[in-house]
Amino acid sequence: MRIEDQDAWVDFKANVTSKLTKEQYKILCTLHARYLNHPYYEPCSCKPKTLVMWIKDIDNIYNKIK
Repeated sequence: MRIEDQDAWVDFKANVTSKLTKEQYKILCTLHARYLNHPYYEPCSCKPKTLVMWIKDIDNIYNKIK
């Protein structure tokens, strides 16, 4: 994981609440696409299960390097 992506993820986790801002949403989508090797995609925010799963996916990747 790139250093700048690690920093973005730490900031994301420190500031995330029950509702994502547009910037947080884009960071999540960008990092998930980059590190799980799929085209950039924005899942419907009406299905938070997908977003929660994506956060866990990125957490797993981040925690492996720490």
